[in-house]
Amino acid sequence: MDENLKMLIKQDHELEGLSYRNLAEKYGMDRTEIHRIVMSKAKKDVQKPQLTSQPVKEELPLPDDINELKKALRDARLKIELQELMLDIASKEFGVDIRKKSGTRQSK
Repeated sequence: MDENLKMLIKQDHELEGLSYRNLAEKYGMDRTEIHRIVMSKAKKDVQKPQLTSQPVKEELPLPDDINELKKALRDARLKIELQELMLDIASKEFGVDIRKKSGTRQSK
């Protein structure tokens, strides 16, 4: 198969976003053959080692409001602890385990 035709098919797929079926109709080929042509490029790109560029380590900057985040975390933990204490007190007063679902059935 002509390499120019393969390049045209790949460009139509990538740039114009044509589907395999549309490409098959346009070029008078089977859509599985179009798929093979498009995917052959993808495999070659993955296998190419990039020797020219060095890996870049992206360092995420820490947020400026760390103290605010710490305070929010502390508040959330306190809220959870208070909710658990409320459940314990209610369980003792009513004599029923509130955390346990009553009347649940075993799934079949």
